[in-house]
Amino acid sequence: MAPMRLPAATALLAALAVAPVQAAVPPRSDKSLVELIDGTMGTLPNAVDQLSARVPGGLHATLDAPSQIVRSTSFITRDGYRVSALEVRGFNEGGDVPMARFTSIQLEQRPCFTRQAMAEHFHVASTETNLPGAPSMLPNRYTTMQMPWGRLSVGTSQESGGCIIAIVGDATGGLAGVQMPLPLPQPTSVPGMPDLRRTWPMPAGAYPAE
Repeated sequence: MAPMRLPAATALLAALAVAPVQAAVPPRSDKSLVELIDGTMGTLPNAVDQLSARVPGGLHATLDAPSQIVRSTSFITRDGYRVSALEVRGFNEGGDVPMARFTSIQLEQRPCFTRQAMAEHFHVASTETNLPGAPSMLPNRYTTMQMPWGRLSVGTSQESGGCIIAIVGDATGGLAGVQMPLPLPQPTSVPGMPDLRRTWPMPAGAYPAE
């Protein structure tokens, strides 16, 4: 008697079961990094849901962040920069939806977005702030530019050298009762989840012990 043959569909499933799993490719934004900054931070204050619509996959709450903060998953800008997360802090200002006045971008170092590249796009006066007590992986030097909507800051760390890892938009100036940032985000225990502290500018001495 001839041996029984597996149906073609069963054979295909068996082959797929032993095939190597391909790594997921982060979604790609239709905006360049500078366009992303202009389209999010440059529109502050703005409704949180409006900003969510401009980010691949939208913005969502996460377990390691305060309830006012929503965050994107990682994605790649049109010009190839890798965003670990775009974070937005919303405030209830009495309207129908929370309003965003504080946003941050956590940027990977490869490819490197430099301070010089930032200065070429934003021709405004800037000030420098150094945080010598910052852990080596967190921003220890910020360049802050005064924009029509508020302050735009970019941060580098000891480990990143000249590569920007944090871009922060702060339009909370003059908003009664707001102290930023509060509370301090805690390091996440979820594998692969970005550390919120990387994009929150902190005064010298405010970093917790590592």
